[in-house]
Amino acid sequence: MGPMFSSSISAIGAASSQFAAAAGNIANATTPGYRAQRVNLATSAGGGVAVAGVDELGEVDLASEFTGMILARAMFKTNVAVLKSSNEMLGDVLDLIA
Repeated sequence: MGPMFSSSISAIGAASSQFAAAAGNIANATTPGYRAQRVNLATSAGGGVAVAGVDELGEVDLASEFTGMILARAMFKTNVAVLKSSNEMLGDVLDLIA
């Protein structure tokens, strides 16, 4: 698997983790004693994206959570588009070879 594929796949996983954390924060916004969680991302050794850890914050800020969900969705969609384009380019190369 090429670096473009693995980078995009790791970024999709990271975006999914961020989206899930934001969704959990929103779902638990009215739960007494609940502390919002934030997923931290970092660049992995292979050039991809990895979850570096989860921090506990204070109370849930709904505006921040919805913004985080929008950003995670955009990251997910962008990397899916990269995978589709990479797949098409690989198919074209294989067609040229055949």
